[in-house]
Amino acid sequence: MLDLARVQRPVRRFSDRQIPGDVLECVIECGRYAPSAREDQPWRLILVQEGLTRHRLAGCAFNHPHVRTAPVVIVCCARFYSHVSGSGRPSYPMDVTSTAQSMWMAAADLGLASSWITGFRERGVREILEIPPNVPVIGLLALGYSDGFGKLPPRREISEVISWERWSQEVEIPGRP
Repeated sequence: MLDLARVQRPVRRFSDRQIPGDVLECVIECGRYAPSAREDQPWRLILVQEGLTRHRLAGCAFNHPHVRTAPVVIVCCARFYSHVSGSGRPSYPMDVTSTAQSMWMAAADLGLASSWITGFRERGVREILEIPPNVPVIGLLALGYSDGFGKLPPRREISEVISWERWSQEVEIPGRP
């Protein structure tokens, strides 16, 4: 899995090649088995393949080309406002993102490219797909075969993103220079 995460590159554009049904089913199945708080599984996924609908969704996503050109766009929603933790935060944003991450990893393992889109006009997406007003739309996952990858942006140094025990403690990983 670590190798898979390290070789992922941002997709620049999708080819017009369709995703076989068994491949798409495997991606969705991995999403179904993602972890969630109290195993509530609050996600509801809307698979959009129809070109005109994807084009309309792209308009809601500030004309994002991946939404328009990917053969499949999975609109990731929360079926209900799920578990609220002791901190008072609802778990559904993390739970739905967990299922998107699981689908992203499965897609990559199966040779697909993906793009996670969180910049969109929720009201427009809701109207196009007839999503009830009380159902949050968390993100759009565009899936397809790549027709070109961009360069992987440089990763931040481990000391910039990881602390050990306290915020100010830098990580010292045994055996790492």
